[in-house]
Amino acid sequence: MEISLEKTIFRKKEFTVASTRNISEIQFVLTELLYVPDERLKLVIVLELVDYFTEKFSEPDYKIRFFYATQDGILTGFVICQIDGDYKSYGMSCPTFGWLHTKNFLSCKKLMNECENFVRENKKKKLRGPINYPKFVGGIGFQTEGFEAPMMSGVAFGDPESKVLEYLQQLGYKKDSKYMCLDTFLKKWDKGKNLDENIAVRFLPLDEIRDLKEQIMGLASQSLYAVLADAPGGRARFEEMMDGYAQARKVLKLVGEEFPQDYAGVPGFRETWESCDLKKIVPMAIFGFDRNTNELVGVIMCQPNLFQLWNGEQLTHLNVDTVMIKKEYAGKGIFSALHNIGVFLSSSSYGFNYYEGTTIWANNDRAIKTIFPHGTPTRTHYVVQKRLHKELKVNIKF
Repeated sequence: MEISLEKTIFRKKEFTVASTRNISEIQFVLTELLYVPDERLKLVIVLELVDYFTEKFSEPDYKIRFFYATQDGILTGFVICQIDGDYKSYGMSCPTFGWLHTKNFLSCKKLMNECENFVRENKKKKLRGPINYPKFVGGIGFQTEGFEAPMMSGVAFGDPESKVLEYLQQLGYKKDSKYMCLDTFLKKWDKGKNLDENIAVRFLPLDEIRDLKEQIMGLASQSLYAVLADAPGGRARFEEMMDGYAQARKVLKLVGEEFPQDYAGVPGFRETWESCDLKKIVPMAIFGFDRNTNELVGVIMCQPNLFQLWNGEQLTHLNVDTVMIKKEYAGKGIFSALHNIGVFLSSSSYGFNYYEGTTIWANNDRAIKTIFPHGTPTRTHYVVQKRLHKELKVNIKF
């Protein structure tokens, strides 16, 4: 799809806020206003968003709005507001806003008023964001630190000069959730030195990962949706990750097929190495199974940094996106073992050299205690929230 730069809209010389489903208009707004730190990626990100909106607009019952603002005929901001059935906040469905870009406070106020009215129309009482769908592109939260870190698909990026977070706080939005990212490259976790003998660790081909969809979704339901402040998961998210794996598999090349003796002492490493066909596996996801029942009890699903791929670069960065351990198996060193085996095998065989644990919720005590001793903070994000009250209608009689 080509981007048209013909300015056929926005003719009135006044302040306006409008909702549109016109894909050409949306594409133009994004092209004009979307901030992307790496300009080489702007076009492809715009087109990914356009494809996403096209898909969602085609679903009659999906609730989504694209709002844009103009002042004196000049674009001053845009935002997306939606109610996604798969998104859960503390286990509950919740409307979200995302991709909010504004040039001034007035634009921000007018745009968010429209979002809030949309939420009220759908009889909801809370609004959170930013949740930037699709998550594999936009991530969640306003970035406040780490702007010098490399762009990573699935991690929210922002303009260090933006005042949008400040504007939202003036409008009554409160910082509700803090998220951090950590560089965890090639650090051996001590707890993973003792892997339960009943746990088998495996890499799998893409088709076998797809076959595990129901088990993965069940694990996610138990591990994520009921407890996290922001869980934009669900089946659509699973398919996004499978698509990312398929894209990566087309370009990944083995850099080493000989057994790396340096990691021979890592529990489970040799068995995992010998059990898989390196030319067929997805090296970005690693699974733990109970040997007695063959039940999936743990998984780390990384997301390849598609921004590298879209820039025509060698794929060397991994977003450690999702970690799930079945509740009954917590504390057995499975997470650490999956990390140790996964990192060392994928780096030695496929050449990955940067692993970033992303969107780690500051209130997730278990994750903080497990991960933070092994990583270096790279960036910080915040999700804000506002509880909405019914608008009072005042009738004045003379």
